[in-house]
Amino acid sequence: MSRLIDAFAALCADAAEHGTKVGFELMPFAMIRTLEASLEMVRGAGANNGGITFDLWHMVKLKIPYDEIARVPIEYLLSVELNDGAFEAPWSLHEDTINHRRLCGEGEFDIRGFINCVQKAGYTWPYGIEVLSLELRQKPLEELTTRSFNTTLAQFR
Repeated sequence: MSRLIDAFAALCADAAEHGTKVGFELMPFAMIRTLEASLEMVRGAGANNGGITFDLWHMVKLKIPYDEIARVPIEYLLSVELNDGAFEAPWSLHEDTINHRRLCGEGEFDIRGFINCVQKAGYTWPYGIEVLSLELRQKPLEELTTRSFNTTLAQFR
């Protein structure tokens, strides 16, 4: 962990020279796969421009309870990505990751519950939409942007 903390601190220092932030995104196939370890790394680095990115898809796949996310100190919550998917898939995790994510409200995830928890943590910044889907890559860009906007906005109503 000490090497990861040092490396994250160095990365944040380099990014600060360019006026940017660094968000660490927990993933099921990363070296750090728990909220506790992610917080340990970010806290240890002590960088004002470093934090955690919460991607709903990864939180669900890692089985991290939303109420744990709600308890993350806001200074460590850098960004949030929304999407949807299936709890269990008949294909590999890699295949699920890159080809079967869904637009908000088109899968099994409790998106509104997730949004409520990040807002409870104090998150008030923009939300990203990250949907990697073989099916959706075949659609025209205008259709994708309109559907992405509408399905995501519906989660906030």
